[in-house]
This record gives sequence, structure tokens and C-alpha cells, in this order.
Amino acid sequence: MDGAAPTRPLACFAAGGIAAPKEIRDHLALHLLDTLACAAGGAGLEISRAARRHAVAMGGSGPAGLIGGGATSPMMAAFANALAANALDFDDGFEHEGKGMGHPGATMVAAALAAAAKRPVPGPEFLDALIAATEVNNRLILSLQPTPERFREVYGIGQHQAIGAAMAYGRLCGLDAAAMENAIGLAATLVPVPSLHKYNWTARPIASFKDFVAPAAQAGVQAVELSLAGFTGAAGVLDGPQGFWRMAGSDRFDAGLLTGGLGERWLSGQGAFKTYPACRWIAPALEAAETVLAGIAPEEIRALTIRSFADVAAKMGVCDPVNAIDAQFALPHLIACLAHGLPVGPRWMDAEALADPQLRATARKVVLETDPEADAAMTGRGRRPSATAELLTADGRWLSHHIPAPKGGALRPVSGAAVLAKASGLLAAAGLPEGVLVTLEGLAQAEDVAAACAPLFAGFG
Repeated sequence: MDGAAPTRPLACFAAGGIAAPKEIRDHLALHLLDTLACAAGGAGLEISRAARRHAVAMGGSGPAGLIGGGATSPMMAAFANALAANALDFDDGFEHEGKGMGHPGATMVAAALAAAAKRPVPGPEFLDALIAATEVNNRLILSLQPTPERFREVYGIGQHQAIGAAMAYGRLCGLDAAAMENAIGLAATLVPVPSLHKYNWTARPIASFKDFVAPAAQAGVQAVELSLAGFTGAAGVLDGPQGFWRMAGSDRFDAGLLTGGLGERWLSGQGAFKTYPACRWIAPALEAAETVLAGIAPEEIRALTIRSFADVAAKMGVCDPVNAIDAQFALPHLIACLAHGLPVGPRWMDAEALADPQLRATARKVVLETDPEADAAMTGRGRRPSATAELLTADGRWLSHHIPAPKGGALRPVSGAAVLAKASGLLAAAGLPEGVLVTLEGLAQAEDVAAACAPLFAGFG
């Protein structure tokens, strides 16, 4: 296998047989459940409703169901469903050695689900497509990680996921290796530019496409449809010194990470689950705060100090976010939701919570400071977020707790039972009946994935 020219081997892998071990299949099935539950939970947010309206306006009527209600073209359904899955920022991530790199589930599942609308797709075949797409997706982002210096200049989160989306959709559309390579070339040139550092960190609210999962899903599906229509993509788009890694803004590329051990060493098993609906950067701060706040009433809080890496204090200190996306990057508001006992999930972002004067008053008791050790851990090679919470109560007690890394990845894994409980809570919050959880839990063995997902396409959002 030519490590210097990885595009063709990866296209062959994505179009060929998948012989993933049982633990990988089980892991991806759990990610599939988590992604669909997050989409159901996020479908009621205004941004998800806007995405559905936009999808129908642009895609018209079509066979592909919209999570939350409606149907449209496969391309626009992929866009809207990926956005819904990521709307709460509760969806999965790829984590390698503690470093978080994107939200693959939202993009890959949405793309595969769009393909399942074109013909009946059995669960095992659907899961094969997810495994192939996720495996390449994870290898790709790992292979093009920039130096810390370049990361501070330009970096993107979801751009590479368009290629994974093309693979998931293309595999279920029956593309052979040559057609898959062509679709990859088209997908790579349809992605949005990297813009991690243009999030509106100071000019709030935060940009709606915070993780770029929806444009990536749309680009991947569109790339396959263009290939099927006879359009020619960039050949060997991942190869060489002018490959996709340059387009994505990186300053280095390790092609060997893309193809080394392909089909034998499975990076698709390195997915992480979130335990809070918020930016992963502040998950340790939320967990630390939740620990010290246990048994403490909001009025008992004199001050709660969060000590973490510099970007938390510089970018996450908003007490009065204006919408759901803004709230996911507003640490004082999220801590106030914990302090007031709001259930973890959509309630943190609804209109009532955003306008609640008591939440805002509690949020203003939160102080954010930079911890040099946490900053070193985040700005170095690993980019591992950590945090310490220090609570001073009204009666003078002082409580402190440190969290070294976010929960949900290899460093601090969560159980399958915890993922099921999270999914159950999100489906219940969406008003879906209890039987939906059982159906989605068994989706990887379903006779027809789209038919099994029919309750998600009803008008509950």
C-alpha cells in the first residue's frame, strides 16, 4: 500500500468489504444511537427548525426524512439532520490520546441516513458504511494535525468530515472504488474554509455553524450526486505536497497515518461521548463545578471560581447568552443551570432558561481565571482541557475539585449503560415514546433503517 498516495487505497477501502471486529461494530452502534438521540433532543431548538425550513425551501419535497418532521431531498436532509445532531453540542467526538478532533457522528450518520431514504438499507449494511466512513474520517484528521503554531493561525474542525460523508453516502449508493475516488475529489473541493478562529468569540453570538458538521454532510452528499451525474473531481486529492491537508490549512501531513494498518488497526473505535451539552473545552469545568455544588443551594453561593486554560477565561465568560448556540459557549450560564438543578440537556438552552433572571444572577457569581498548568496542557501537543472549581459559600466554607480531562473518552471512559441513559433522557425530552429507544438501540440489526427511524421523522420538533 502506497502511503505517499493514500487516496486510491482509501477509496478501495470505503467501497470494499468491511470486516471490523465485534467490539468496533458494537462501539459504532452505540455512537449511532447517541447521534440519533442527540438529533432528537436538538430538533426542538429554533436553529434546527430553521434548518428544516431551509432544507425544504432549497430541496423541495423528497424521500429523505427530517428529524423533527418533514421530508426533502437527500442532500438537504443530510444538512438539516447533521445540524440537529450537533445543535445541542452533546454529540460524539473523535478523541485520540486525549485530544478532541471534530464531531464525526453528526455528519456520517446524517449522510448515511440520507442514502437510506433512496432504497431499503438493512442495519448491518448501514453500520458497515458508518464504520468505513468513520475510520477514514478519523485517520484523515489525525494525519493532518498542524503544529501548535499553525493551530493558533488557522484551523478547521469539520472540513475533513465532508470526505467521510461522501464515503458513507457513496458506499450506500453502490459506488465502486473509481467512482468513490472521484466523489472524494469533489467532496474535498466543496468543503467550507477552515474558520475555527472566526467563531465570534467576542462579537457574540457564536457563529451558527460552530462545528461545520452540516455543511460537511451536505458537501459529501452533493459530491456523490455530482459524481453519479458525471462530474469529474480532483484526482488523488489527498496525495502529495498540495493535497487536501494544505487546503484544510495545516502545515504538516503524515500520509502513513491514513493507510498504515488500514483494516487491522481501527481508529473508528476511538470515539468519545459527551456528558454535557456544551463545548468540550469546558466539560472539565462543568464537571468540577457540579461536584462542588452538590447539596449547595444557589443562594448559598458567594463565589465560584473556575481555573482553566486561557481561552476559557477569554472566550467563555458570557453570563447572558442570546440563543442556544451561544449558550453552549457560555460557561457561567451553564454552571448556573447546574446550580439550579435544570436537567442536563435541551432545558439549558430553551427560551425560559436564557431569559431567567435567577440564572443570570447565579451566573454572575462565577469567576473565570487562567491556570498556567491547565494552559500548558491545552496549548501543547495534546490539547487536553482540564479545570479546577473552587467554591466559597455564604457561610465561609471553601470547596475545591479538579478534573484532569473530559469524561467520555479513552482517558475517562463512560459505560454503555450511561450512553443508553443519556439517549433515554434526550428521547424523553423530545416527547418520543419509550419504544423508540428500543428500536434505535437495535438499529444495526434492523431490516430497513429508514423505516425503523420513522418516529424520528414525525412532527415532534
